[in-house]
Amino acid sequence: MATHSSNYDKEIKNTMNKNFWTPLIVAVVFGLVVLTIVLARFTVPIPGTGVVTDPREIFVTIGSALTGPLGALIIGVFAGIAEPGGIPLASLLGHIAGALWMAFAYKNFLYKRLQMPTRLAGWIILVIIYYYVFVIPGFVVGLTAFYGETDPIGLYLALSQGVIVEVLISTAVTTLALLALPQKYHRPLW
Repeated sequence: MATHSSNYDKEIKNTMNKNFWTPLIVAVVFGLVVLTIVLARFTVPIPGTGVVTDPREIFVTIGSALTGPLGALIIGVFAGIAEPGGIPLASLLGHIAGALWMAFAYKNFLYKRLQMPTRLAGWIILVIIYYYVFVIPGFVVGLTAFYGETDPIGLYLALSQGVIVEVLISTAVTTLALLALPQKYHRPLW
């Protein structure tokens, strides 16, 4: 009886270690890709806002959805910490909030409840919410609280308009990535 219990305990421990390390490693890889995009200055400024648009959200959205809340925090920090234009606090706020949204929403609203191809429609909605309910408001709150922005509504409108092309491209690329990804890899790692 003791042997069975001991083997069971080892199996549980191995499963727990795998469940912890896999999303952590994947999140660090996604985070480093995001940071590389920012450091390489692969960006386009949004006129009149001090904020840039770039392809990092492709990796933030997918990486966070698959790696869960811990992965989302890691990826969000990598996405925001080196924000061009010297506004890292605003960027951290927006990216961490958006990344956490993607982690929880993907697992709980899409993966558990929707099958392909309906999941793709749900993904499109998640990405749009990611931008307009989390990332952009996070930037607005951060710029207002930490950098003296005095017109948060005007800033929200300017950012919302400035990221339309990014939203369309990020949504299209990530949706096509999910479509191309074998179903077994749609499962969140947490």
